[in-house]
Amino acid sequence: MAGDYTTFSDGELYGMLNVREHRERAFAEIYRRYGQRIYAYCRKILLDSRDADDALQETFLKFLGSVRQDRQMTNLPAYLLTIARNVCMDMFEQRRPHVELIEDVHGATDDRSVERDEINSLVTMALDLLPQEWREAVVMQLYANMSYEEISAAMNVPVTTIRNWLCRGKQRLREILQPYFDERDVESPQ
Repeated sequence: MAGDYTTFSDGELYGMLNVREHRERAFAEIYRRYGQRIYAYCRKILLDSRDADDALQETFLKFLGSVRQDRQMTNLPAYLLTIARNVCMDMFEQRRPHVELIEDVHGATDDRSVERDEINSLVTMALDLLPQEWREAVVMQLYANMSYEEISAAMNVPVTTIRNWLCRGKQRLREILQPYFDERDVESPQ
């Protein structure tokens, strides 16, 4: 079982977490595969990059602490997102939600980056206005690229409920954002 860990399935990597000589490299591969997805989810749910960093770290620590030899891992992304969701909900309970209207510009000042940051800020604000369940479902689908079934497993609700939340959440986002984009169309030169 040595060598290139990228060739192993999620289930095999999970099993290797119980073997001391493979644990570190198996964990590194799992983190490589899913770290960005988990971070994106946490960032969109918590609306703060520092909180998302903390949630990401806490998620993977809890994941490592939950590894059991007798567990068969059939859906690692959904399992990790479930842990991340619980971590984010715990963090939400510890603080009042807020909207971070100014994103990091990362030193860029051209018009496109400013416009992109403005759009990201509007989307973040609109997401914050959605009911919690709708926002989570939308973020899981759009930012974590999860299927209905994966979201259903992570949130522990039926797939039909997820479809409803996604439909309603996306429709509400369109309603919230439409005036901003109508205004842009009026202001843009022909």
